[in-house]
Amino acid sequence: MNYAQVVDWLCNELPFFYKEGSSAYKKDLNNIKLLLDYIGNPHKKFKSIHIAGTNGKGSVSNMLSSILQESGYKVGLFTSPHILDFRERIKINGQKIEKKFITSFVNQNYDLKKNINFSFFEITTSMAFSYFSFQKVDLAIVECGLGGRLDSTNIISPILSIITNVSFDHSNILGNNLISISREKSGIIKDGVPILTSEKKSELLNLFKEVAFKKNAPFFVSNNINLKDELISTPNFQLENISTVKSSIDILHKIGFEVTENNFDLGIKKLKKNTGFLGRWDIVSRDPLIILDIAHNERAIELVMNQLSKINQKKHIIFGFSSDKDLDRIFKKININASYYFCGSNRNKRVLNPKKYLKKIQSLNYHCQLFQDSLEAFRYVQTILKENDMIFVTGSAFIVSDVAVNFR
Repeated sequence: MNYAQVVDWLCNELPFFYKEGSSAYKKDLNNIKLLLDYIGNPHKKFKSIHIAGTNGKGSVSNMLSSILQESGYKVGLFTSPHILDFRERIKINGQKIEKKFITSFVNQNYDLKKNINFSFFEITTSMAFSYFSFQKVDLAIVECGLGGRLDSTNIISPILSIITNVSFDHSNILGNNLISISREKSGIIKDGVPILTSEKKSELLNLFKEVAFKKNAPFFVSNNINLKDELISTPNFQLENISTVKSSIDILHKIGFEVTENNFDLGIKKLKKNTGFLGRWDIVSRDPLIILDIAHNERAIELVMNQLSKINQKKHIIFGFSSDKDLDRIFKKININASYYFCGSNRNKRVLNPKKYLKKIQSLNYHCQLFQDSLEAFRYVQTILKENDMIFVTGSAFIVSDVAVNFR
């Protein structure tokens, strides 16, 4: 297969949570163990940091990568989902994985599918680890795809584990209460490996502490930091993530990584340039102001609503949701004066047609319109924009991906 055929096979022929939801989720690590063993266990040939959490893990992963790059390290970065290009998932120092490596890797291991019924995420995880080993990275930053305990990435032996926070998301898989979800996240805590969390809820902190104690893992909680004036332009909801990153760097410094204060500042300032980070408070146009954000659960929506409330412009907010989201919780957080456009997606079957949650939309005391497709909604809003109006697109990575194509 050539590169285009390989990506089509990966994204359309294999079980893929991004498109199919929970039916594509594997509830054990057997396949990833078999895959990695077959290709020589590349994950054992580089150092790694493992990051789980409901919100913020992508931001923390990319910030850490940017700061360590500024410090002179060769840094692998494995994240999900991708917004525009499959290759966004696997990077080294901000450079996407080479097409020829993807093509070669899949063609060499294609026949394994006969004996190992692997998913999209399992083969992609194996590919990432193989690439990082081949490229001899100094360190790989590995973001959990879903949960922690049974996530395919939970095969690594990291030098640091991070749990950003816990809130409600993927409850049909991880559990319908925060304790159950936290237990799944705590599955990344390893024997003797430092664990850092930004979670502050006492009940959940106690759970993490208990697991860390049983595994003799040094336990840390991130501290709030005072940012320099030039860094405060970062959206307020990123301040917790920056504090987590600062605490991470402090731990890494103790185990031999050299990162200066200037490296830290430059890494935060040059985040998008260094990593190509997309879809998180992503300002794709300033005139008119257009922002894309993949916020897709209760806590994330609350944070972006709070951030939007501080912008003194008329707001047009385009929302779309995948079918597994807790809309009762999410709709309670939709609370700023704006015009709302709820949409589906002609490109992804997991996105709900807004007619399916019409009563929730009608319960909002704001101007609302429905559209079958996200691009239809976006193009309509563009035609009615007035001076000093803005567009915000959110609710799902699928919806952001649909619209982001216009700005590549």
